Amino acid sequence: MNSRADSQHIDHKTERSVASGDEVFMTAPAPRFAIYFKPRAGTAWAQFGESALSGEARRYGFHATLKAPFRLSPDTRLEDLQAHLDRFCARRRPFPLPALEVRLLEDFLALVPASPEPRVAAIAAACVREFDRYRAPLSDAEIARRRAVGPLSSRQEALLSRWGYPHVLEDFRFHLSLTGRLGGALPRELPALPAEPLAFDALCLVEEPAPGAPFRLVERYALAGQGRLLYVVGPSGAGKDTLLRWVRHHLPGGAPVVFARRTVTRAAHAADAEQGVSVTREQFERELAQGCFAMHWRANGHAYGVGCEIREWLAQGLTVVVSGSRAHLPQALADFPMLEIVHVTAAREALRARLEARGRETAAQIAHRLARAASLEIPTGIPRLQIRNDEDLRKAGRQLLDCVLGAP
Repeated sequence: MNSRADSQHIDHKTERSVASGDEVFMTAPAPRFAIYFKPRAGTAWAQFGESALSGEARRYGFHATLKAPFRLSPDTRLEDLQAHLDRFCARRRPFPLPALEVRLLEDFLALVPASPEPRVAAIAAACVREFDRYRAPLSDAEIARRRAVGPLSSRQEALLSRWGYPHVLEDFRFHLSLTGRLGGALPRELPALPAEPLAFDALCLVEEPAPGAPFRLVERYALAGQGRLLYVVGPSGAGKDTLLRWVRHHLPGGAPVVFARRTVTRAAHAADAEQGVSVTREQFERELAQGCFAMHWRANGHAYGVGCEIREWLAQGLTVVVSGSRAHLPQALADFPMLEIVHVTAAREALRARLEARGRETAAQIAHRLARAASLEIPTGIPRLQIRNDEDLRKAGRQLLDCVLGAP
């Protein structure tokens, strides 16, 4: 299990009163829980928060919201939520946040990244989706309170209805609140920001034990994952495999990078030999039944598999590069939530010329592939890089190589 720090035992009890000699048990108001990012206690950033917070922000503590406060669904247990959070964080790697700066957001001050950080948005989106099973539906009063903050767009209304909060997924913005609503008042002078980078290294489960009470820490879950998974996809003819070969041949010696080999039920071309293994359908089905694949899919009449060794490589802290399928992307994201997407594209005429040159498909098949070329939909918040591979292979290859070698 994941190592935990700053934890405290939360024991929820019923209140008891005595009326006319009879014992009457009254259920205490259900607490609310939330998933926050909070700097680790004792760090310069935690000390900054303690001295910088003012107004209503002090009740919530120095934090950034990832899953807004919610009451537990009657058919779920706090222990199950905690175990799920433990597993969730064990699969993810810590990373430094970009430089932070103070900004006025609507009517309050907050710290926000000076540049986008897609990994934060990806984790926030995953928190919203994965932990929604533990959330009880909002009461009418709770919905009214969330609407009272300000007018909501039709999309925000839909997000509020579906996820219990309007500022999630594409409407999410990472920020650490410093003040409550200012109401036109001038904020007091803030202390200087710490010089050290702020590490996004844990998720925190916090509790509001009673309405209006200060939020308190329940558990802090360290991000303990090690590896990095790059899932390279692109339409037929985009030159994805050629690009991967270029990167493989230009990779510096000793780089902690491995390229997963695919098992495929079609004859391997000479150029594909270092990236794939050709097997019969019977061999593929036998290996699939034996649990040999961490990923597998079927496309264009063939079956494809990526071996389970990629899990061990990720556990060793390696960067793993997989040549994947666009159709398999939703399942790949479910199995590997830390996955990063590299989408290789090319102009339509370049795609057509390459498909015709390789001579594998009929004119009708080529037309079908071209029609599917623009069909990729990447979920909001998932780290991604788009590479245009039209003419200059070295330029596109350098983009991918920089991504492969870059710090996660």
